[in-house]
Amino acid sequence: MAKTTIFIVDDDPMHADMLKDHLSKMSDFQIVTFSTGEDALKNMHLNPNIVFLDYYLNSVVKEAQDGLEILQEMKKVSPTTDVVMLSGQDKIEVAVDIMKYGAFDYIVKGESAFYRAEKAVFNIYRYAKLKANASTYKSLSIAFGIAFIAMIFLVYYLHSKGLIARNPSWF
Repeated sequence: MAKTTIFIVDDDPMHADMLKDHLSKMSDFQIVTFSTGEDALKNMHLNPNIVFLDYYLNSVVKEAQDGLEILQEMKKVSPTTDVVMLSGQDKIEVAVDIMKYGAFDYIVKGESAFYRAEKAVFNIYRYAKLKANASTYKSLSIAFGIAFIAMIFLVYYLHSKGLIARNPSWF
C-alpha cells in the first residue's frame, strides 16, 4: 500500500509544524508543509491524499489567494483529494461555503483542532472504505441480477424445447 501523502497549507509556521508533529505520531505519513496555497498547487503532482488548508493564507504574503480559492483550484486539479479546511473563525457561513466547494471537513483552530484533525484523517479512511464496500456490494447485486435473469431465460428455453416437464413428477 502506498504511503499517505498529506499537505499542510498554513501561513502560520508554528501551527503548521505543530499539526505536522501531531499527525506524524498517528502513522508514517509523508507530510509536506506549504506557507501559501499557490506553492501547494504547484506541487499537486505529488498526489496528496489529504490536504489541511488554512482559510486565511495572506497574513505573510498579502497578495496570496485565500483558502476558498485554493480549494476550488485543488478540486479542479485533483477532485479525489480530500481537503480539510482550517480556520480561526467559527462561522457557519464559512463552513457551508467550503463544503459547497468540496471540502471534506471544517475545523476551527483552537485547543481541540489537533484532535479534530486526527479524527478527520480517521473519517477520511473510514469513508474511503465504505465507498469501496458499497462499490463491491453494487457489483455483486448487478451480478446476482444478471444471473437471475439468465436463469429465467434458461428455464424458459429448456421448457420450450421440452427438456423440462410442465408438471414434474415430484410436484
